[in-house]
Amino acid sequence: MRKSFVVVFVFACLLSGAQESTDLSLEQAIRYAQENSPTLKNAQLDVEIAKKKIMETTAIGLPQINGSVEYQNFLDIPTTLLPDFISPAVYGVLLQEGLITPAQLPSSDEAQFFPAKFGTQHNAAYGVTLSQLIFSGQYIVGLQASRVFGNMSELGLQKSATDIKYSVTETYCLILSLQENAIILDSNLVHFQKLLRESEAMFDQGFIEETNVDQLKLNVSNIDNAVNSLKRQIEAAQMLLKYQIGMEVTLPVRLTDDLEKILNGTSTEVLSGSAFNPSAVIDFQLMETQVRLQELSLKREKSAYLPTMAGYFSYSRKAMRDEFNFFDSEQSWYPTTLVGIKLEVPIWSSGTRHTKIQQAQLNLQKSITSRDMVGQALLLQYEQARIGYLSALDKYQHEKENVAIAEKILNKTMIKFREGLSSSMELTQAQMQHQSAQGNYFAAVFELVSSRNKMQKLFENK
Repeated sequence: MRKSFVVVFVFACLLSGAQESTDLSLEQAIRYAQENSPTLKNAQLDVEIAKKKIMETTAIGLPQINGSVEYQNFLDIPTTLLPDFISPAVYGVLLQEGLITPAQLPSSDEAQFFPAKFGTQHNAAYGVTLSQLIFSGQYIVGLQASRVFGNMSELGLQKSATDIKYSVTETYCLILSLQENAIILDSNLVHFQKLLRESEAMFDQGFIEETNVDQLKLNVSNIDNAVNSLKRQIEAAQMLLKYQIGMEVTLPVRLTDDLEKILNGTSTEVLSGSAFNPSAVIDFQLMETQVRLQELSLKREKSAYLPTMAGYFSYSRKAMRDEFNFFDSEQSWYPTTLVGIKLEVPIWSSGTRHTKIQQAQLNLQKSITSRDMVGQALLLQYEQARIGYLSALDKYQHEKENVAIAEKILNKTMIKFREGLSSSMELTQAQMQHQSAQGNYFAAVFELVSSRNKMQKLFENK
């Protein structure tokens, strides 16, 4: 009985521990994403794959050693027809000695060949071959291209890390804004519920009309519905955040940073007078790397006109037996040793190499054009982001002031309503105005965060 109680207690403790929320600041969320995001893990694997590709390409020019073992069993030994060089000599001697007459010589139309079998039924051989590439223009260019490809994969990892950082920042701030909005609405709900109870008591005593009570019930219902809607939005946004950072979506989290603190930490460096340099942006660097790859592709096609030289060494031993006795140490194995150099010189390809060079040149021109387009697009994107950021900052400041004014109006209207100096319609109008200003404010907050992120991403590598 005691053992069962202990098991139940431990299980209950585990369950209670599993329900504890994980505290996350914005910095912690970004760091967690950098360590656990599936997107970043794949990008890191791409970097490792590129490193292995460089090693693979390098190994092509290093010595290659191959061994071989072969066994053959000729169930029927091949037959060869040999010219009949014996019969004419024999008949010549017989004719010379007078043992036969010319009439007894065979006709020339008869068969002049006889079958013969050469070889043995059982054959075995083993050997080793060493080859070494001495010179190949395509190999040299391919090695350069693999290293450039490795640099591209590292840039891709850097871009993925930057993208996930700002995606997490936007989602984190979205959750904070929704939570703050929910807190304010929940506070309003409490005030209006209290006001409704007071109004119902005054209606029972005949001091106010039923319309005022019904209007307050409608307000309470609307606010309660808005609060519930925000809670569902917060839950969905939290699941998105956990998915982005690579956390189990069912685990509860609690965000510890303050939205106002994050907004006050907005850097104004991006708005300084320093000139924006598109070549420092990852997107441009990726396109620059693509141009480099196309240049190497053109160089590789041109190197097809160069000769290729390779050296090789081969050693083998072979045994030929009429019986399967290859493991008999008394029997002989016959060695063969070979050393050589092979030079391949391209002479004529009917225009194949020339057309490949032309295609590589056209692809290079396309890459250069695309790179220049990306540079211009980044300049345009910077100007749009700068203007958007300034506009979002102005909108945020105005909406923040509007919320304070709307809250002041609502509080005064509630006081007047309690004193009988204001109608329920005026109170409803003030409440809806406050709720609308609140929604506009948090929308402006998210817009400011988003525009700030766009600016900072452009300056990430400056």
